[in-house]
Amino acid sequence: MNFDLNIAIDVFKELLPFTKTTLFIAAVALVFSLLLAILLALIVRYKVPVLLQITKVYVSFFRSTPILSQLFFFYFGLTQFVPFLNDLSPTTSIILVLSMNEAAFMSETLRGALESVDKGQREAALSVGMTELQAMRRIIIPQAFRVALPGLSNSFISLIKGSSLGFTIGVIEIMSQAKLISARNYRVMEAYMAALAVYWIVVGILSKGQKYIENKFNKAY
Repeated sequence: MNFDLNIAIDVFKELLPFTKTTLFIAAVALVFSLLLAILLALIVRYKVPVLLQITKVYVSFFRSTPILSQLFFFYFGLTQFVPFLNDLSPTTSIILVLSMNEAAFMSETLRGALESVDKGQREAALSVGMTELQAMRRIIIPQAFRVALPGLSNSFISLIKGSSLGFTIGVIEIMSQAKLISARNYRVMEAYMAALAVYWIVVGILSKGQKYIENKFNKAY
């Protein structure tokens, strides 16, 4: 069976509307993972007793195991034993798993960014009467954010690609729709090539936006 470019273009057009679902999953997961990552990074930075040990185990687990295994364990396993998780939709499940997974990686990015800020600036802030919270909010976090920005942008791209695993539990996004189209017209090459093209273009646009934002933040430096 020869490759048909016209069919690939038709499939590409059919897949475009599903970028909304993919971007929604990635965006919501980014917010949750960032909030969790900030908490984890602060626990490590301030060496909070008990929570520090729990955080180390959490980060080690999610960084060391495949995300597909985590998704299956959560959606097909854990939800059977935890009553309030029984009614979770596939979309909510993939968002939660992606958030927990990416938070483990993101927390290391944030921890490194926080440590990159000279400790003398914190001490100077405290010496002029600022509280620890004020020093973090006004001095440390703005500088750390600039350092962490490339890593955070890469995390968003990872979440977009990771959302493609949603098809394994019934989430209808780019990859699952490509699978449905290939099953309908038996044009596997065209369907999956179109899916790759959509991901490539979306990530390419985001990469351009990332560079623009980085340049904007770096102007002051």
